[in-house]
Amino acid sequence: MSHRRLALTDKKVRNIPRRLRALAAWAADFEGYFPADLTIEDKYWNWKIPIHMAMVEGKQATTDLKRQCAQHLIDAAQHLRLARPEHALDCRVVAAICVPGMFSSEICIYTDLEYHRGHIPASDSEYVETGKSLAQEWGLVLPKGMGERGLRYEVEGWDGQTYEEERWYFGEVD
Repeated sequence: MSHRRLALTDKKVRNIPRRLRALAAWAADFEGYFPADLTIEDKYWNWKIPIHMAMVEGKQATTDLKRQCAQHLIDAAQHLRLARPEHALDCRVVAAICVPGMFSSEICIYTDLEYHRGHIPASDSEYVETGKSLAQEWGLVLPKGMGERGLRYEVEGWDGQTYEEERWYFGEVD
């Protein structure tokens, strides 16, 4: 089983291939699974990416390593989409990949469409990233029926600095 783990030091992460296999097994565990007790009042369920933080953030986080982790998130979201029962057709399933803060990436199930639209603005929103595709940039394979929408945010931190983040949604983005 994979676990989330913070990187509190700059120590090199050991055995990355084993950690990637564990992430692939975690994604495969979603095959045929969809939470049975979801209600519209829940609005949102999520699973954070279960990896060591240094695999996707910091000096060891290569583009290839981030790409592999993102692909496993997309695969897990696809398994959830395919396992969704008929009574849950209004639920929306997405993989949310954050760049550069990829440790906060997650798989989301939105049970409330208004809540979904609040998180993923329409394609004509000022925040939507146009002319760019993370899937193309990283070589991600999107299953049939999965869309992509990228959002760019700028926020001012407590220290007065401006921080930028891109949040990419893969799955049911409309």
